[in-house]
Amino acid sequence: MIEGHKVQEVEGPPIRYGRGLHLPRPVTFAEGQRLIYGLLAAAAGIFCGLCAVAMIALLMWGGWSASEQHSIVVIFGWALGGFIAAMVAVIVGLLAGGPVGRFKLAASSDGASVEAAAQ
Repeated sequence: MIEGHKVQEVEGPPIRYGRGLHLPRPVTFAEGQRLIYGLLAAAAGIFCGLCAVAMIALLMWGGWSASEQHSIVVIFGWALGGFIAAMVAVIVGLLAGGPVGRFKLAASSDGASVEAAAQ
């Protein structure tokens, strides 16, 4: 042990691997909403990522003829762009439009405003 540095003991059971993810219980309603939104956003990202991988695999190993390749690439390209736009919309929607969002956006005839919560 290096002089001047102390090791702090932590109470509680040791970390167990292989038993799944154990998240702390939310204390307030807002924390519960953030947990739900976070899990939904993670699931949406995983779904969009798997769909993108499946589309790329279909494109590579689909056995398309030379005449179909251009139209398939265009269709898949637009679909991948849609997946990316959907993920961005979900993230912005959760940050700005959620009931416990950190950012508040407002638009009116006078202009637009953005507020950020510090807590």
